[in-house]
Amino acid sequence: MMELYRIGTTKDGFTVFYQIDIHGCIRTGKIIPYNPETGHRIKDGSVPEAMWVHSRLKSLHQLPDMWELTQCLFGEHLLVLYPGKPVALVEAEKTAVICAAAMPDYLWIATGGKHQFNDRLLVLKGRNVVAFPDIDAYVFWRDKARQYPALNIKVSDYLERTATDEERELKIDLADRLLQKMADVD
Repeated sequence: MMELYRIGTTKDGFTVFYQIDIHGCIRTGKIIPYNPETGHRIKDGSVPEAMWVHSRLKSLHQLPDMWELTQCLFGEHLLVLYPGKPVALVEAEKTAVICAAAMPDYLWIATGGKHQFNDRLLVLKGRNVVAFPDIDAYVFWRDKARQYPALNIKVSDYLERTATDEERELKIDLADRLLQKMADVD
């Protein structure tokens, strides 16, 4: 999965999820610190919850001051490699990677956040897409999908229908559900 999605690591041991567009150009990389014991993001204030490769490069004067970020979907570069695969769209990069390992019949791609369901999805035109929003984003993504009638995006209500009150409070995503089911089997 690391090779397929071209996931990197910083000197600090943080994960880098590169945004590589359909033409193979790296747009940026989202740097996320995870706790190696739990696999969850470090959110204790000791480090930023997310950082960006382009911001670091700008601070080191390795990008021109006039350079501006144009984001793309995480995993977008895989669209060319797998033109016939149906696409599964999720919010988090980590979720895309976990689901890709567990359910390889789909090409798993991430928006990078709830509010990133936007025009960058136009690259999915002509593809069959099932979107799996986090539990707190179902209505938002369903309504956003209606704004893109040229795209064939079905928004799954799986988590919406099956989540417990505790899961809703925790704002789970598909990977959380999948990992919990795997833990229950062990």
